[in-house]
Amino acid sequence: MTKSMSRFGYLMGVAVLLSGFALPPQADGRAVAPEGRQATTDAFTEELIADLAASGFQVSQGYPALYTQQDCYDRTYPILKNCFGANPAAPYVLPVVKSWPEEYVDPALVNAFVETDPGYSVTYRLDQREALVIYGQMPPPGRNMGLQTFEFSEHGQWRPKDYDQWANTPDLPFPMQYLFSTIPPDDPESHRIITLSSLGDVVNNVVMERQSGYPFGEIRYFIVTPSAATDTAVRLALQAQGVPDSHIFTEQIPRQDEFGPIGPLGLGKNAIDFFTAFRYAVPDDLDVAETWRANPPLTVLRMRAPDSLGPVQRYGSLVFAPRTANSEAYLAGDLQNLVDAVCDSVSSYANLTSTDCVQPPPASSFIWDLVRDFGWTGPYCRDIGMDCLGDQQEAAYFFSTPRPTGAGEVYAVVATLATETDNAIYVGLSANDASIMGGVPNGTLLDTQLKGSADVYAFTVDSTGKFFVRYFTDDCAVLANVPGGLANCTEISGMSTQGDPALQGMIIISLRDYIAPGTTSGPNASELLTPRILTFTHP
Repeated sequence: MTKSMSRFGYLMGVAVLLSGFALPPQADGRAVAPEGRQATTDAFTEELIADLAASGFQVSQGYPALYTQQDCYDRTYPILKNCFGANPAAPYVLPVVKSWPEEYVDPALVNAFVETDPGYSVTYRLDQREALVIYGQMPPPGRNMGLQTFEFSEHGQWRPKDYDQWANTPDLPFPMQYLFSTIPPDDPESHRIITLSSLGDVVNNVVMERQSGYPFGEIRYFIVTPSAATDTAVRLALQAQGVPDSHIFTEQIPRQDEFGPIGPLGLGKNAIDFFTAFRYAVPDDLDVAETWRANPPLTVLRMRAPDSLGPVQRYGSLVFAPRTANSEAYLAGDLQNLVDAVCDSVSSYANLTSTDCVQPPPASSFIWDLVRDFGWTGPYCRDIGMDCLGDQQEAAYFFSTPRPTGAGEVYAVVATLATETDNAIYVGLSANDASIMGGVPNGTLLDTQLKGSADVYAFTVDSTGKFFVRYFTDDCAVLANVPGGLANCTEISGMSTQGDPALQGMIIISLRDYIAPGTTSGPNASELLTPRILTFTHP
């Protein structure tokens, strides 16, 4: 990469900001490499580290690691008894960072996501002057990518009244052990609770494109920090290496949210810890995408500024971007007609019955949105000590209650297709294994696979192009005579045998509508029609 100024010019240009920084003893401008790995040797990274170290920054180098569904099975569930509803449609790239010598590292979280080198961790605490810097070549073209940092856990215990409120809520999408959990799991003496809650909006490809132009395949830079002063210093260092400011994106760790302070920050045992993930979904070319994922071309640096930088400048309150949507209310009658048509078709041609086909429909036949119907956002979850399962504002999230399989049950999901109502750039429909809170193999479908699935009812239902119908069962042969049945059926198989015995063989259906066109956030679920799930059984 061509530098816009010499190193000498850089040091002179930012002397006012960085004056007084002393070179730490033995600091030679090289990051500490992970054991068994080589630190990045490109000239850009070496000079960036050297300049930061010369200005008094402590810098260590981490590495990116791919987190897949298999890692959930092999590590996360055995250690934490929860796969956190990780999206089956895409693996994640996790920054692995070197722990500071004085940082408390929870032994219960070692290798909980991926196997890390000794002294390195996926979860991390943050000093007030600290920053993570992640940069490199973005993945090949696709529908979605983005970086987000969450509060992962905090010191404390939840209030019994909050637990009881949700334990007594009917039609709750998730079993209680996934909503209120400790580290280690099921430890009544634990004073550490999992919150996995959002701290802001996702820096997604729409955000990137608005600020810096088309981002896929390009070099972009991300700073995660609670300090505006640290952010400014790191930005100046990057700019001195020739990086346009528009290519740098900062995830601000806010001081507080609507319920109070976020914290405490620090490296001690009782400080909150963090979890950062980069998600890349629905690539245009899967083979090219797998090459990128196999060895993500990203650099991970962890750094903290010296006291001589001046007072800590914490960011203010958490504010989410506003969410909008095109109202789907005009389709309500068509949706009910489509439900009636599916009920008649399956009962007539497959000799199955459903208690969800009555009027008025039971509450159990609806798939609920987590924000609209339950109010589960990061601030709320932190306030009551609940695991928010990685909430974010990038999508409308609909989840069903757990449903049994294995006895011939057929589940028909009938809903608007948000890409066809101009409310999403892409849609994912998934079956999730309730016993581990993780995806079912081959159980995820995209809008391209759902489009047109309701057209077999076009003779009796209007606007079928704006809907989809999808069946889930353990044997699709039962739908052989149902119009569109076999073509739009997913067989449930490969369920986990290690999960919660009480939830073995049960699935949770999820529908995710990602990013309202023309915005950086998911659609406002209050404007969307609630998806229906119809349970058919043998009479």
